[in-house]
Amino acid sequence: MILFVSAFGLAFLRVPVAFALGVASVLVLLLMGRFPLSVAYVKMVGTVGTTTFVAIPFFLLAGNIMTTGGITARLVDFSKAAVGWIWGGLSQVAVVVNMIMAGMSGSDLADAAATGSVLIPAMKRSGYPANYAAAIIASAATMGPIIPPSIGFIIYGAITDLSIGRLFLGGAIPGIIMGLLLMGTCYVTAKRHGWPKEPMPSARDFASRFITALPALMLPVIIIGGILGGVFTATEASVVAVAYALVVSLLVYRDIGLRQVPAILLESLQQTAVLFLIIACAGVFGWVITVLHAGDATIDFLTGLTSRPWLILLFLNILFLILGCFVDVTANMLIFAPLLTKVVAAYGIDPIHFGVIFVLNLQIGLMTPPYGLTMFLLLRIANITMGEYIRAMWPFLATLVVLLMLVTYVPQLTVWLPNLVFGK
Repeated sequence: MILFVSAFGLAFLRVPVAFALGVASVLVLLLMGRFPLSVAYVKMVGTVGTTTFVAIPFFLLAGNIMTTGGITARLVDFSKAAVGWIWGGLSQVAVVVNMIMAGMSGSDLADAAATGSVLIPAMKRSGYPANYAAAIIASAATMGPIIPPSIGFIIYGAITDLSIGRLFLGGAIPGIIMGLLLMGTCYVTAKRHGWPKEPMPSARDFASRFITALPALMLPVIIIGGILGGVFTATEASVVAVAYALVVSLLVYRDIGLRQVPAILLESLQQTAVLFLIIACAGVFGWVITVLHAGDATIDFLTGLTSRPWLILLFLNILFLILGCFVDVTANMLIFAPLLTKVVAAYGIDPIHFGVIFVLNLQIGLMTPPYGLTMFLLLRIANITMGEYIRAMWPFLATLVVLLMLVTYVPQLTVWLPNLVFGK
């Protein structure tokens, strides 16, 4: 009780989540009196020392290079020709661009920053309300960690010892369905309000934009194809993504020069430091949970509630939709994933299936108040209040919850492709 109340209480008081987890863990270690405080340091270093986590800074760096190196702008231009003429126009473009970006960076925040900075001003100039523009980009950016490659699945796979390749493929079909559902929501909303759409491009114009965007479009093909073909691992794919993004930005599009690369590296290092501090402190928190035998107690409690897998999945979805509104995604994963892996195993639920449900659920929290980091980023870009954002958010939030229920209760959407490629 002391561990969880102190951690979540501090987080609720807006203490940075890394410090909330670290302080709660040290407090319980002091009260237990069984371990020296140096254990906390050892566990912090051990958590972030996992080789799999090397992929995270490289994918963040690749995303930052794409944002400043002209790749995002070319993808937006191509998407206007591909789907901008459908009702919803630029909001359809926002969804498609985020689907493509998801196959490159694996990060919700990176995709939201890249597409938001380009599309929100363009949507406002075209007559779309600023809060609608922010809401559609926030919801579309949740595809970043679902469509492979995914930083979320890398973290989840590293702490649960599951195949990252299987998790990547498990998110592919749900990610595509997510994009289609969001496009449908944009269509209905735009038609009801009479919002504009882009003119239909000529075949020649479409071909020209496609050729211009082709170097950028090849990046997800190279990353995902290389992983599936066994050419490189997910960690090695992150390095390939950085190298390819640099070549395209520096030599093909030439929107950046070598002098700008150090600034991009510094920004990526800052983002990595924040994320790794959370991971390190959450690692200590998770170890304290293990020492307290909270895993066994959690299994006993949940299995005592019901013996029906569908009901326990509903309960966990509701729980994490609520927790996602208040607690950082990475912290939630590092705290609860080791516990829940044992719980779902007791119910006979496929671990890859649950991994996709879990990550998708937490990603929805990034676009919801009061804590959603993607929401805060887009509030700043769009220059709107949280109240304005909330008024436009509901149709897209409802769409994502429908998708979550679909993924939860139709497991073939997540397990069919991994089983097809890797075998059962």
